[in-house]
Amino acid sequence: MNWFQENLWNTAVLLEFGGIVLKISLILIVANIVTRIGKAFVRKFFIVTAKTRAYRKGREQTLVKLCENIIYYVVYFIALITVLEIFIDIKGILAGAGVVGLAVAFGAQGLVKDVVTGFFILFEDQFSVGDKVKINTIEGTVEELGLRTTQIKGIDGEMYYITNSMITQVANYANAQPKQVETSKSAVPKEKIRMKTANF
Repeated sequence: MNWFQENLWNTAVLLEFGGIVLKISLILIVANIVTRIGKAFVRKFFIVTAKTRAYRKGREQTLVKLCENIIYYVVYFIALITVLEIFIDIKGILAGAGVVGLAVAFGAQGLVKDVVTGFFILFEDQFSVGDKVKINTIEGTVEELGLRTTQIKGIDGEMYYITNSMITQVANYANAQPKQVETSKSAVPKEKIRMKTANF
């Protein structure tokens, strides 16, 4: 009898564990599908929009990448909350997490500054993907403009990751107007060319 009860309990535990694994797998699969669909929609949207609006190619790439990042973070944040609800009562924790929430908010001030600065950089069109820039003391090409960081491929070949809130000075060489060099046309006197024929 003890053997039967023990095996029955083990079976129940395995079934419960299997159910949890299945739920988590389904949540992650759905999150992956939603993310892919969202990214495809964003790309399609900007392809259509680019035909009616004059976007610089770099700015378009930046907007696409930023929207894709937003979709990714939002979807997987929801997926994380959904997974946690399997194990703990999220609503109860959130209801009594006032002090913890304030601590987290205080600690996330840097992250908020990075995101806000990133949006200002984007919508003011300070620079975009592919632009040659000098940010603070780093000179190179913008590889990616994200929610939190900007990636610059330096002229030395190194990849630099700069948090957006640390960006204080920007020189965008892509927006520089080419200098027009005026050449003065000097009057060139016409010379008569005399052709001499040789007598053979």
